Amino acid sequence: MNFFPAWNDLNVGDSVTFYRTFTEEDVENFIRLTGDFNPFHTDNHAAKKCGFKKRVVPGLLTSSMIAHAGGTLVVEPYAGAKVFFQYLAPVYVNESICARVAVTGKNHLKNQLALKINCTNQQGEVVLEGEVTGRIFPAYSGGNSLEYVADK
Repeated sequence: MNFFPAWNDLNVGDSVTFYRTFTEEDVENFIRLTGDFNPFHTDNHAAKKCGFKKRVVPGLLTSSMIAHAGGTLVVEPYAGAKVFFQYLAPVYVNESICARVAVTGKNHLKNQLALKINCTNQQGEVVLEGEVTGRIFPAYSGGNSLEYVADK
């Protein structure tokens, strides 16, 4: 699914909103893949001793919500080149997060796109803010399938 039909339909000020609940399985897989065995990601007791309510979702897992936007905003591929995130509050396992991604810049001549992300928890507290700039590849004419790209 793409939020916009094509790169040309996307304008500065456009935004999308989507939700994600970070499950126990998500956190375990992320920790296993990255090796981020920080005790407040793996142990409730350690998390509480560090001042958290319970185990905390790794920040990079939360910030990966920008990848969902980059991969589904338009049909053309988007490659992020510069990323900035600010983690403002913890995200806990099984907590639902709302991500709002807005287009803040678009340069047709250079095929550049800038996005801003704002994530809030179920209580409306901002947990993450970030920005990404990158490049759209409008010459790509296939569907939204990486297998299709690899087969060409």
